Amino acid sequence: MRKGRLANKVVIITGAASGIGKGTAILFAEEGANLILVDRDMEKLEGTAEEIRLKGGDCRTVCGDVSLTRTAAEVVETAVREFGGLDVVFNNAGIMPTADILGCTEETWDQVIDVNLKSMFLMCKQAIPEMLKRGGGSIINTSSVMAHLTEPGYTAYTASKAGILGLTKEIAVTYAEKGIRCNSISPGWVDTDMNMKLAEEMGGMDKLYPVIKAQQPLGRMATSREIAYGVLFLASDESVVVTGSCLNIDGGCTAAI
Repeated sequence: MRKGRLANKVVIITGAASGIGKGTAILFAEEGANLILVDRDMEKLEGTAEEIRLKGGDCRTVCGDVSLTRTAAEVVETAVREFGGLDVVFNNAGIMPTADILGCTEETWDQVIDVNLKSMFLMCKQAIPEMLKRGGGSIINTSSVMAHLTEPGYTAYTASKAGILGLTKEIAVTYAEKGIRCNSISPGWVDTDMNMKLAEEMGGMDKLYPVIKAQQPLGRMATSREIAYGVLFLASDESVVVTGSCLNIDGGCTAAI
């Protein structure tokens, strides 16, 4: 892998304190990006930033709730102030409470839609004008295999992740001729904190792995860095004609019966 695929690119990454966001932030720093890292967990976020700085990378952190307009505005303003503009946004922050439609409260529904979907609308709304000033840019939104196929007990999560696919396509076709690309990724099982917590709730990884093996032909979780390489492709100029697409990075999950 040659280095410098994101040299001098200014990149925003939400949900950068852990999991896919952290793995992507570290890889992007290695590829030369100037980073604005966003999360509501300041301690873990600074941990990600410290790892990047120790490797010689350049980044800034913003602690905030991505479902709020003021956070999106602050993040984009920070990118412009600190690095002079904006080239890439990776909308990755998300939550995954469990509840079917009868058990899902209106409060939970609103929270999931706000964090998982509305946050992307808000960030894109703030980011696109700055990208237009640069003549274009790349937006990548984290959806999920559960936008394509699901299981009982994830009403709000499934709806939010499916909504991301629609939002991505609409932005892509609206701004294609203006140089802004918008794509999504649909990860399967990944070694995130969210899935580690699920394993604990099930009684350990030995209880979770049979589920993974049944659903994901690869037979194991992907690492956060493995997902990050897919995001890197969509962020880089190598994917210049790719827009409105969803990259399934799922170990064959959506290909299986």
